Amino acid sequence: MSRIVVVGAGGRTGMLIVKALLARKDQVVATIRNPKQMASLVKLGAETVLLDLVESPFDEWVHAFKGADAIVFAAGSATGESSALDRKGTLRTVRAAEKAAVKRYLTISSIGASTGMKLTGEWATDEMRDYYKQKRAANKLLTGSTLQWTILEPGELTDGKGTGKVKASMEAIKEGKIARADVAAVMAMAAHDKATAGKVFQLVGGKSPIEQALAEAMGK
Repeated sequence: MSRIVVVGAGGRTGMLIVKALLARKDQVVATIRNPKQMASLVKLGAETVLLDLVESPFDEWVHAFKGADAIVFAAGSATGESSALDRKGTLRTVRAAEKAAVKRYLTISSIGASTGMKLTGEWATDEMRDYYKQKRAANKLLTGSTLQWTILEPGELTDGKGTGKVKASMEAIKEGKIARADVAAVMAMAAHDKATAGKVFQLVGGKSPIEQALAEAMGK
């Protein structure tokens, strides 16, 4: 059993990560900024804390992180919000994790953010360019930290039922879709696999069971 803090636990992907970790019998601390989401998370069995990535005092983040075995960053900017939240939120939580003496930090980025993918077609909007700019900056902040980091870069997220099967790669792959539930399952597994530290995984839907897909991506 590990004590894992999920930042952005009220989001669609964050909530699924909480469920995946609880299914593994982990002790989960869920941070949310909307108090309306607290009841559902508490009912699941997660210790739930109201914290805002921008507004909450830094020391409150440090306090929430103390004693944790890992931090999972699943927060993201909502519709109409600046994508800068991804970078700023990463910076604050990385610093808080370091101050709280947490060694492990896992995050969700976006497919191609670390491989130099060029945006084309319907993806080539000013909003998406800024989104990728912020994601890349957030990745740089994390990889330059003292933490044992893991970055997941999934393709287009869907709300479909998880399949338990994915395609994972540490090299650039063709864009594709992946269920949020499968991303959550990969995150839960990676949080317990020290071999994934220091690695970035591209993720899309696939045919390999998650454990096998991650092992093959790492050349095992």
